[in-house]
Amino acid sequence: MLLPSAALVLLSSSPDTALRRSYPDACEEPARSIELPAESSREPLEVCISAELSTTFVFDSGIARVELEDAERFRRVDEDEETLVLVPRRKSRSGKPLRLTVYFEGDAAPASATFALVVHPARLAREVDVFRFGRPEEPWERELREAREENERLARELQRLQAKDQGQGPVTQLFARGRMEMGTQGVVFSDLSKSITLSPVNALKVEAVYAYRYTTDVPEGDEPVFRVAVALRLRNPGAQPWTAAKATLARDGEEVTQPGVWQPQPLAPLDRGFVVAETELPEREARGKLTLGLWDGQGTLGVEIGNVSFP
Repeated sequence: MLLPSAALVLLSSSPDTALRRSYPDACEEPARSIELPAESSREPLEVCISAELSTTFVFDSGIARVELEDAERFRRVDEDEETLVLVPRRKSRSGKPLRLTVYFEGDAAPASATFALVVHPARLAREVDVFRFGRPEEPWERELREAREENERLARELQRLQAKDQGQGPVTQLFARGRMEMGTQGVVFSDLSKSITLSPVNALKVEAVYAYRYTTDVPEGDEPVFRVAVALRLRNPGAQPWTAAKATLARDGEEVTQPGVWQPQPLAPLDRGFVVAETELPEREARGKLTLGLWDGQGTLGVEIGNVSFP
């Protein structure tokens, strides 16, 4: 059985905790010129952005792919051969910087560049020129970089295990991350298993559905924003393993957002497992009736359930 407490760990580990912070000096610059070292920097390069205003990154080499944290918070993300245009949505607000990683074409170093996008209420860098060193990465440099990355991964794993040993269970982690306070309500959930509607073309059997919600910190006077998640227990009646690659939430046939999707392992044939889709929604949207869809890596719809709402 999928226990309601199972998703607490997933929600508590969300990376979007709002933090009060001073703005970097970069927010005073309407344009920036960044020269990347041959070895990728460990610390992200800070760039200011602002709601409904465009920031254009111009690179001196081709872009292979882009990874953007919380991409649903952007109204426009246009990627060209050597440019990237970002326009945050109006509801974007100051808080934890959003992580942007750009991977370059070719074998020159650095292979990628990571930026911390700081949402400022009024100031932004309208153009960011990024210059990359053009020489190939030497074998010894590649070995050094890979060794350093492995050490950092092991250090993070050690921290996780130490935190677990120190008694930070799911509820304690919620307190530690500011998701709960004494005497106030934290994560709440509801069982949707009997109230949802199922698409007749579902490839997977839906056995249980739970909805989770907590209210995030927003500036006074702003509309409440919910962090929400849907956890589904599924059975795969087919002959091939199934893995969720994309999730959508829609209202009246129009997509509202694309939640992040997490699955502990592929769903083997004739086996059971669970999937969690998580995102952030304004209260008025979270209280409505939504439709959740789950797709595999080939873009095939595996599950569609209607009448989804959050407590």
